[in-house]
Amino acid sequence: MKFLTIGLLSLTLSLSAFAVETKICVITSDIDSEKTDLLIETNSSGDLDSIRLYKTIGTKVVSDETHPVEKVIDHGVLAAEREGRDVVYLKAKNFEVTKGAIIVVDYLFNGLKNTRKEYNLKLSRVGNNYVLSTMEGVKVNRIKFIGNRAPIIKKVIGIKEVRTSFI
Repeated sequence: MKFLTIGLLSLTLSLSAFAVETKICVITSDIDSEKTDLLIETNSSGDLDSIRLYKTIGTKVVSDETHPVEKVIDHGVLAAEREGRDVVYLKAKNFEVTKGAIIVVDYLFNGLKNTRKEYNLKLSRVGNNYVLSTMEGVKVNRIKFIGNRAPIIKKVIGIKEVRTSFI
């Protein structure tokens, strides 16, 4: 039993040693100063294993959550919440652990009317790395949400636009 436990522990540690975490993009907005690093973890074969959302405001860590890819596929992952509202979800469709997926950014457009919109990005495997791009193939490593402000009261009621860039 002792040898089995040591063997399993060694196997677990050696497999996790081959897991690689890669920052795919940085998510910001013109609404507040929160910054989210979107990272992916691949297993020893280079296949997608999980995503991590590491959120900060300045130097303070707001949250650090890792989600298995199954959760992203089945339910989506809540990426941003404000004032009790689910503002941004990340979902995956056409997912293949060895090739990538379409990442659906599902966002609250107008909280007064409860309308949502989607912005699609492509996560593709290129050799041993994964690259995020627009559906047209333009590389992306920055996503910025532009607030949708109510005309008269100037209060943010959702996200008007999703802007992507590569720096």
